Amino acid sequence: MADLNKLLTPLFLNEKEIRKIIELMFFAYRDFTSGPDALLEKIDFGRAHHRVIYFVGKKEKITIKELLSILQITKQSLSRVLNQLVKEKYIILSIGEDKRTKNLTLTKKGHELENELSTIQIEKIKKILKDSDEDNISGFKTLLYEMIDDKNKIKFDKLNY
Repeated sequence: MADLNKLLTPLFLNEKEIRKIIELMFFAYRDFTSGPDALLEKIDFGRAHHRVIYFVGKKEKITIKELLSILQITKQSLSRVLNQLVKEKYIILSIGEDKRTKNLTLTKKGHELENELSTIQIEKIKKILKDSDEDNISGFKTLLYEMIDDKNKIKFDKLNY
């Protein structure tokens, strides 16, 4: 394992050191998503399907408008992915309180896929964090949270509090 103190010099974060952080984020994200990616590939789905499945599972009867706000993608992009997930019976699309509002809910098949995908990532995180102390974990979560733009922090907070 690389000595992270040699990789990161917090007292003097010049461009070279910040580029190392960018690279750490790239490799970490790539490897964090590789397990779910392999599973999704077997059923001809991609990361966009994973994100939709995850957030529809996170919030019961999430509206299309709320999902678009979270994912920050176009209606056209969401429509393509959502139509496939509905057609293949991972998601149920229903009318909301008024006819213009559409609610999304995972089916049993959708819950099973979401659980399988999330379990891969949960186990990876547990394995990594098992030897970390509370301060390191809190610091890590704080750094991730601070990377989120203020308007998106509101969305995150709404989903989690």
